[in-house]
Amino acid sequence: MNTNRMLRVAITAALATATAAPVHAQDAGGLEEVTVTAQRRSERLQETPVSVSALTASMLDAQGIDSLQSVGKSVPNLVMQPISANPSAMQVSLRGGVEQTGGLIVSEPAVALYVDDVYHARLQGSNMQLADIERIEVLRGPQGTLYGRNSFSGAVKVVTRTPSKDNAWFDIGLGAGSFDTKQASLTAGGGLTESLGASFSAMVRDQDDGYIWNPAQNRNLGAEKNVVLRGKLAWRSGPWSVDFSTSYSNDENDGWIPLAVSFVPPSVPRSAAAGVTSDQAVPRVGTDPYVTVYPQPSKGETSTNTATLDITHDFGAVKVRSITGWVKLEDYFRFDLSGGIVAAPGVYTTGFDRQSDANSKQVTQELQVLGTALSDRIDWIVGGYYFKETADQSIKDNLPMFFLFNLDPTVLDADTKSWAAYAQGSYRFTDALTATVGLRYTRDSKQFVGSIQTGFGAPNPRTTVTNDRTFTKTTPKLGLDWKISDDLFAYASASKGFKAGGYNGLAVFNATAFRAVYEPQEVKAYELGLKAEWFGRKLRTNFALFQNDITALQQTGAVGGGSFAVQNVGDATVKGVEAEITWLPFDGFTVYANLGLSDQKYTKRPASSRALQYGANDLPVLPSMTDQLGFTYEVPVGSALKFRLGADVYGSSSYYSEIQNIFKVEGYQRYDAYLGLGSADGKWELTLAGKNLSDELTFVSGVIDLGGPNAQALSAMRPREYSLSFKYHVK
Repeated sequence: MNTNRMLRVAITAALATATAAPVHAQDAGGLEEVTVTAQRRSERLQETPVSVSALTASMLDAQGIDSLQSVGKSVPNLVMQPISANPSAMQVSLRGGVEQTGGLIVSEPAVALYVDDVYHARLQGSNMQLADIERIEVLRGPQGTLYGRNSFSGAVKVVTRTPSKDNAWFDIGLGAGSFDTKQASLTAGGGLTESLGASFSAMVRDQDDGYIWNPAQNRNLGAEKNVVLRGKLAWRSGPWSVDFSTSYSNDENDGWIPLAVSFVPPSVPRSAAAGVTSDQAVPRVGTDPYVTVYPQPSKGETSTNTATLDITHDFGAVKVRSITGWVKLEDYFRFDLSGGIVAAPGVYTTGFDRQSDANSKQVTQELQVLGTALSDRIDWIVGGYYFKETADQSIKDNLPMFFLFNLDPTVLDADTKSWAAYAQGSYRFTDALTATVGLRYTRDSKQFVGSIQTGFGAPNPRTTVTNDRTFTKTTPKLGLDWKISDDLFAYASASKGFKAGGYNGLAVFNATAFRAVYEPQEVKAYELGLKAEWFGRKLRTNFALFQNDITALQQTGAVGGGSFAVQNVGDATVKGVEAEITWLPFDGFTVYANLGLSDQKYTKRPASSRALQYGANDLPVLPSMTDQLGFTYEVPVGSALKFRLGADVYGSSSYYSEIQNIFKVEGYQRYDAYLGLGSADGKWELTLAGKNLSDELTFVSGVIDLGGPNAQALSAMRPREYSLSFKYHVK
C-alpha cells in the first residue's frame, strides 16, 4: 500500500466515516437533515434500520456526479463500471453480487435499479445521465421483503423532483469541456393551480471527440451524444395524491472502446496461478495505452421510453398506493471485443466483431396498503407486485480470427412473468425499542427460445433451444432497532435474498453452453449497524458490519471459442465493514469520507465450477477495500459573491475482473476537484471542474481468454478531463 493510500485510510478511520457525500445545507448550525424512503415510507436517514447511503441534489452537484455510474465512488463497497457492450450499460457489484453480461436480454442485475419506485430490468441504458434528480438512495444488502426482484445484494433508487405550488424552480445550465464536449440543460417546475404541479426537464450532452486513437481508422474514437427529456404532473387534493411522469432518453456513441493490449508474458493464461495483472498490459501499437486497432465500423445506441403513474389515497390510519410502470428499450451495439489485431506493421484486422440489436418492453404493477395501529406502536405494510417483460435480441458474431468467415446470427427471445406478495410490520415495545418482521413470496416464470449456428453446410445447421422454467422463493426478514438517544441509533437484522435462475446467450458455435440453464442463487445476510450524530449534529458517523452467506453463486465464465456461460460456481461467504462520515468543523467547511472493507472465501465449489477448474479463489469485482475522502468549502467574497472549493479522492484495492481469476486489476486512485464563483444569493455560479486530475490509467475489466495472445482487450475509465459550466437557478 503506497504512502498516499495509507494516509487516506488513516484519515478515513480517524474520522469514523456517514452519508458518503458532502452536505451543504445546514439546519440550526448542524448538518443537513436527510430523509429517505428506503422502507417505503418517509423517515430520517439516522433512524432507518437499513444500510443506506443518500445523495441529495446538492451532494451530487458537489461531487460532479452526472451519471449513475459515478455514484459508485460515494458508497462503501459499491463498484459501478462500464461493460463490454455499450457505455450506457454498466455492471454493478455490491457485497459479492454482480452481473457481468449486461448486454443481453437474458441477463438480470444482482443490484436492482428503481426510478421513482419503478423497477428497471435491463442493464442496457442503466448508466443514465442524471437530470432533475431530487436524491439517490443506495440500499446495501438484500432487500428481499420490500423490493424483492433481483435485489440480491442491494438496490439503487433514483428519485426525481416533484413540482407543486410550494416547490417551484427554474434552472439553466451550460457547459463545455475536454474532448470537445458541450452540454446544456433546462429544468422548470411549479404549481399550475393550487392542487396541480408540473415540471419539465431537458438535457443534451454532445462529446464530439474521442480519447482513444484508432490507427486502423485514422481517427479518435469515444464520441458520445446524450439526450434526456422528462415531464411530470403532480396533483394533490384532499386524501388524493397522483403523480404521472414520462421520460425519453437516447444515448449514441461510436462504439464501446476496448483497448488493444498484449501482456508480458505474452501467453494467454489457462489458470489463476498463471494469470496476468493490469500492470503487465502493453499497448499493441506505440506507447499510448489509449489505442484500439480494429478496422470495422463500430456504433452504439440505446433509447429508453418510460411512463409512471403513482396514485395514493389516504384513508387516515390506512393508505392505499398503486404504482404502475411501463418501460420500452431499444439497444444496438457493434464493436470488436478483442480490440483488433496487428497482422503486420501498419496492417490491422478484425478479431472478434460482435453486433447486437435488442428490444424490450416491460410492464409493472404494484399495490401497497400501509398504515399504523395500536396508538402508532405498529407500522405495517402489505403489498402485491406483478412484472411482465417481452424481449428479443439478434447477435451477429463476425469471427475471421477463428472461422475465416462470418457466422449466422444468434437469435434470442425471452418472456418473463413475475409476481410477489409481501408484508412487513414493526412493533415498538417502548419508544426506544422496535422489532421488525417481514416476508415475501416470489414466483418468476421464464420462457426462452433461442437458436445459434452449430455447423457448416447449405444451409448452415442450427441448434434451437426452448426452455420454460419457474423459480419460487420465500424470503423473510427479522430486525431489531434501539434508539439509544436522540443522536444514537443501533440496529440488527437477519434476512434472505434471492435471484432466479436463467438462460445463456453468449454461446458462439457451442450448443452445450447455449442449452445450459443455471439455478437460482440465494443469500442469508446478517447485519449490525450504529448511526450517530455528535456535537450538536456537527459530526455524523454511520457504521455497518455484515456477513453474506451465498449459495449457488451465479457467475459468467469463458468456456472457449469466444463463448461464455453463466453457471452456479459454488457457495461463498462475504463479510465486511462499512463506515460513512460527514463532519462540519465550522460553518462553510465540510469533510466527508467513506470506507468499505470486505473479506471473502468459497465454502463449496462443484466439480463443474470454472472457479475450481482454474484454481481461482476470489469472487470477481470484489475489492477488499474501497475508500473516499473529500471536502467542500464555501466562503463569502464581499457582500455579493461566494467562492466554493471542493475535492475528493476515491480508491479501490486490487480485484479480479472475472471468475477464473486470470486477469487482476491493480488498485487505483482517482482525484476530482472543482472551483466555483457565484452570487451570494445562489442564483448563478461559474464552475471549473476536473476529473482524474492525476491522469491515472485505470483499467477496470478485461477479456483475455479468447483463444490467442492477440485476442486480449481491456476496458478503462476515462483519462483526465476538465469542464467549465455556468448555472442559473431560481427557486
